[in-house]
Amino acid sequence: MKTVILSLGSNISDRIEYLTQAVRLLLNSGHFFNNRFSSIYETDPVDFLDQSKFLNLAIFAETDLQPYELLNLCKSIEVKLGRKKRAKWNEREIDIDIIFFNGDIIYFDDLVIPHQRMHLRKFVLEPINEIAPKYIHPIYNLSIEDLLKNCPDESQVLFFDKLEL
Repeated sequence: MKTVILSLGSNISDRIEYLTQAVRLLLNSGHFFNNRFSSIYETDPVDFLDQSKFLNLAIFAETDLQPYELLNLCKSIEVKLGRKKRAKWNEREIDIDIIFFNGDIIYFDDLVIPHQRMHLRKFVLEPINEIAPKYIHPIYNLSIEDLLKNCPDESQVLFFDKLEL
């Protein structure tokens, strides 16, 4: 088994429904075990600011998948839930990002783990900090709680709700 941390976000239509359905599809895949879920946080958009606020959450789990299998599963769930192609950082029905995979460092054109900008984004760090504050970033050798303390992102990340499955 490999440990994995995923970040999920949505800022279109029924944001909670998109997050809930994405989590259910991940769990129903049969590849996730010993799951921990963060609360749902409402967050300001980053990079492209002229859009609605996001709802974000994080999942810490064990998986029997390999990195590309996990990527394919995440992308297939995004497609199944109706994610449309848009310019980078624009609104989205659902976004599922692999933040960490078993402490591995992976650099391919279409898959980079750990996520390259996660340490600069409170909307990623805050939910992970709730469920895995001591998890160590394999490149920076800092815990999630330390990355959050040093994060230059000044956007708001506010508790919104608990995930109900």
